[in-house]
Amino acid sequence: MTTIRSEELAALCERALLAAGADGQAAQVLASATVEAELVGNRAVGVAHLFDYLDGYRTGRIVADAQPAVRRAAGAVVDVDARNGLAQVAFEDALEELLQATRESGIAALWIRGSYTCGELGYYPRRLAGQGIVALASANSPSLMSLGGAPKPILGTNPLAYGIPRPGKLPVVIDQASSSTAFVNIRRAAEAGDPIPAGWALGPDGQPTQDAEQALHGTLLPFGGHRGGNIALLVEILATLSGANFSMDAAPFDHGATSPGIGVFLLCIDPGIFSGSVERLTKQLETLQGEHQVRLPALENTKLPEEVTIDDGLLDRLRAAEAHGAK
Repeated sequence: MTTIRSEELAALCERALLAAGADGQAAQVLASATVEAELVGNRAVGVAHLFDYLDGYRTGRIVADAQPAVRRAAGAVVDVDARNGLAQVAFEDALEELLQATRESGIAALWIRGSYTCGELGYYPRRLAGQGIVALASANSPSLMSLGGAPKPILGTNPLAYGIPRPGKLPVVIDQASSSTAFVNIRRAAEAGDPIPAGWALGPDGQPTQDAEQALHGTLLPFGGHRGGNIALLVEILATLSGANFSMDAAPFDHGATSPGIGVFLLCIDPGIFSGSVERLTKQLETLQGEHQVRLPALENTKLPEEVTIDDGLLDRLRAAEAHGAK
């Protein structure tokens, strides 16, 4: 393991993306989001996931130089076509319009369609909460997970995240998949030859399995049984409302030459419309943490660290990608 400053890691990620064919804006935005995922501890969608993006640029699953089309669809609705580029870039291009709509109406929504995977979903509400906005986010992904006992993948891992502003501190962000685990964790276990816990997946025969390799050819399971599946279906509906591909229709994110074309949904609330609302929320969070001894990483992370410890193998792969593109 190697400890590296976040700025150095971001610069390395950016250079690797540029070598793979990303344009300057996309490389900068995605490198920043990738390192942020590492810093908040969501490493499954940090540097390990960046290699999917590098390969996506090389194969054409991500369109280089994609120019998102942003429009105000209604007074409190912003709609963005990512044009088979990055959801992170589409969000950045729409952010000013979204914040304006939220300030004007007190509540506003953003839909992104036609994008590659959302990456770390918490990135979006964290950015908004940093602007004093309470935000809820959902995103679908190519089908990897069962629904209602189906033996084959129906939905993506379909994460849900929300952010709460905390003046002077890192916003509180909760970010979790609807599946029992992230797909990349199954893939990592298969690469290492490790078993997976019971309840994570079904094999290709539709039966429960603890064999990670069999799980890759089968389907993930939702957390909490049918309750998790219900949440995943809600995420699917919200994320695809503006025309994004349904999970079953989305191309794979890790092979082929076609963009998944998935969707991201964001609901934004300006707590400033209620006098003292932010202070009241902050005090309640402090009460939960202090008097009631609630221990959540989201509460305990008050600022982003300046350094991150990363696996040497990932760092070597990243440097090789910087030198030789996404091969």
